[in-house]
Amino acid sequence: MIRILSEKSEMVNPEINLYANKKRLAWLQTQSFDAHISATLQHQAVIANEMLNAGYTQQAIDQYNDILHTIDSLNMKPPETFMTAIYDLLAITHFRHGEETNCLDGHNPESCIMPIRGAGIHRKKASAEKAINIYKSLLEDKSGDYVYRWLLNLAYMVKGDYPEQVPKRWFIPQLTPSDSITFPEFNEIAEFVGLDHISLAGGSIADDFDGDGLIDIMVSSWGVDDQIHYFKNMGGGGFEDLTLSANLNGITGGLNMVHGDYNNDGWADVLVLRGGWFEEDGLHPNSLLKNNGNGTFTDVTISASIYSEHPTQTASWGDFNNDGWLDLFIGNESTKDTRHISELYQNNGDGTFSEVARTHGVDVIGFVKAVVWGDMNNDGFLDLYISRLGETNLLFQNSGSENNYHFNEVSKKAGVTEPINSFPAWFWDFNNDGWEDIWVSGYDNSSGHVAMDYLGLKHQGESPRLYQNNKDGTFFDVTKTANLDHPLLTMGSNFGDLNNDGFLDFYAGTGDPDYRSIQPNRMFLNNAGKSFEDITFHGRFGHLQKGHGVSFADFDQDGDQDVHAVMGGAFEGSVYQNVLFQNPGGWKNHWVGLSLRGKKTNQLALGARIEIVLENGSSIFRTVSSGGSFGGNPLDQMIGLGKDGEIKTINIFWPGSQTTQTFSGIDSDGWYRVIENESILIKK
Repeated sequence: MIRILSEKSEMVNPEINLYANKKRLAWLQTQSFDAHISATLQHQAVIANEMLNAGYTQQAIDQYNDILHTIDSLNMKPPETFMTAIYDLLAITHFRHGEETNCLDGHNPESCIMPIRGAGIHRKKASAEKAINIYKSLLEDKSGDYVYRWLLNLAYMVKGDYPEQVPKRWFIPQLTPSDSITFPEFNEIAEFVGLDHISLAGGSIADDFDGDGLIDIMVSSWGVDDQIHYFKNMGGGGFEDLTLSANLNGITGGLNMVHGDYNNDGWADVLVLRGGWFEEDGLHPNSLLKNNGNGTFTDVTISASIYSEHPTQTASWGDFNNDGWLDLFIGNESTKDTRHISELYQNNGDGTFSEVARTHGVDVIGFVKAVVWGDMNNDGFLDLYISRLGETNLLFQNSGSENNYHFNEVSKKAGVTEPINSFPAWFWDFNNDGWEDIWVSGYDNSSGHVAMDYLGLKHQGESPRLYQNNKDGTFFDVTKTANLDHPLLTMGSNFGDLNNDGFLDFYAGTGDPDYRSIQPNRMFLNNAGKSFEDITFHGRFGHLQKGHGVSFADFDQDGDQDVHAVMGGAFEGSVYQNVLFQNPGGWKNHWVGLSLRGKKTNQLALGARIEIVLENGSSIFRTVSSGGSFGGNPLDQMIGLGKDGEIKTINIFWPGSQTTQTFSGIDSDGWYRVIENESILIKK
């Protein structure tokens, strides 16, 4: 596989691959064009933009200034649209240059976290000042442009002059925490624990890969030459990069990763997903990394018979036929010019898979951005939800053993086809009623729509959808009543329980490849299953870099969940440090940890259903999974219990044996190991 990946890297075509920026820049600089001065200037502008994309920010600034000097010296009158585009791009290039010289260089825990304050304020302010001057000039002609208005406010903020110096007519006052919400701050500590790895967009997986009881982290970066990294949790709050000793050197690329135990040996394996967004240049294989249980991994993609070459960044593990072996669905990306059918790999139980998508009715075509398994009707069989960008989303209901596990498409009947432009998705029980709901985020808006949303203005941005399960095969859209009808432009995202109250919260990584798409990553706190509060600014989660893989886990073993996220964009110059938000604790809520191990159910119990009945009569429900579709939580379940926290019974439904196991006499605030239909053991 290492040889194949190296060869694929050499074959990248800069003429069609918009993200191979250094090669694309070299190619553009060799192109001939009409010698007329207007064509020359247009070509120089294209090169300047590619310099920015490739990470040559100062050179891009110099190139744009040369263009402006040529226009001025020749007393030219280019079209207004051309001049606006040049100033627009020059402004964002200055802004990015300020990030590079202040947030990447001299990085600190406050860098790029909105509202910008303290050490996060740029030390070198010249770049922000230049961006401000250009945006003010652009707004004089386009006063209603909310993208410029948004970026102007951010430029003042990074310079340390927000809100006082922002011109009143362009001021956005809602960019600070509101007084109506109280929530403690999470400190960003990646730099202090060895996790401030610099990368592009990529995946984050948190799990105990080596069985020592500590949660490790694996991260990817989507550049075709970017190395996968494995960080071992050393205890005491530190991580060590053991990529080389883990036998991962040469395993590169991957916009996303998903994990599960495909061979039932009790160790979490990892699937690395490649080629997403590259279209016809994205014929890259995925990698199945077998966990050897001794701190090393082996790429078994070819021997496991799942080698294929399609552009993708989404997949999901699940035992759709309840035979005790995890199967794998991979959602591929088709366009009007390319056709890539999604794949369903059925586990043969011997370390290999067979591709059966057409046989079971899920040979889906579309620009697939998320695939997630969940039991929509509580019949004990996994159903499949698929998010597609630019088309209706799909929900496939599993017909069970009597019909050879054929899937019927029921999205329209179930009422879960939107949003049309969508990206991440997941099944979860957000209101603890014992029925899995669906969350799917939108991916069709801009910083202008975000600015209008903060200002309380009507906008055309795509909102996510929160579909509440009606318990009859249909769902009800509760997005507005849940206070989630906001343009989020979500990429990486995941869910967890920040305050151990028993209700699931979520973090949305935001942005798109465009450097102008600067908006805070957003954290939403679940209010007892009734609504969600935006605690982005209060908890210091509002990172301005582009958010991708997200994982919730108790990395420091103090009884609450921290949040790891991969920050970085798509263009080769859009790199940034990974972040780790440390939970401050002090919630006065209880929790219980459950490590489930299947016998007839797959070994790590994906798909098992948990009900915790409290002495106060309420219930908390969980499904064993890695969380959302872009990032991976530990498969062992840490479940918040709220202030009461006194457990009456724990009921576990095992899909493999179709049995329910009940325990009582379980204390909170500890970990327990449960073997299917055997006794419960305290986890040491």
